[in-house]
Amino acid sequence: MMTCARPAKLTKAPVKEIEVLEKKLGVTLVAYEKVLPYKKLTPAGLTKLKAAEKESGAILVAYEA
Repeated sequence: MMTCARPAKLTKAPVKEIEVLEKKLGVTLVAYEKVLPYKKLTPAGLTKLKAAEKESGAILVAYEA
């Protein structure tokens, strides 16, 4: 299954800490938003999700709300 994470929106303080850590480690770090856990769907819910995927032509991922 695919996880669609995007870069985190950070304030200046965490960005500065990350930059210091990058220099110490000699690496480039990328901060991503936390991804919610996947939602375990009922068989009926899974059937509805698959029908929506077929109709829309898109891949849908169910996450805990």
